[in-house]
Amino acid sequence: MMLLNVERLVLIAVVLVATITSAAADQIDGTWCSPAGTSMTIEGSQIVTPGGKAITGRYNRHHVDYEVPEGEANAGSLFSADQLNDDEIRVIVLGKDPSANKPSEIWTKCQVTS
Repeated sequence: MMLLNVERLVLIAVVLVATITSAAADQIDGTWCSPAGTSMTIEGSQIVTPGGKAITGRYNRHHVDYEVPEGEANAGSLFSADQLNDDEIRVIVLGKDPSANKPSEIWTKCQVTS
């Protein structure tokens, strides 16, 4: 009987830790800055691309992707971002020619200045 209570406590502790960990990266929404100094804004499926175009992408709380619009660098490629934590996302741009793909980049939340 005592073992059952210990197992129950361990299960509760695991659920609590999982809940706290997932809450740490609440959602991908916000303004993100690249290492090169460009930025993009995500508000649900509404995105302002690094080239300044307002578009609709595919969105869930921790991921967004869209086809890069005409007139922007890498037009026609798939832009994909996954949230790592509250302050970082991993971005990869997948072109139609896989040999031209660049490594993923880590973007950070842009700092708000007044």
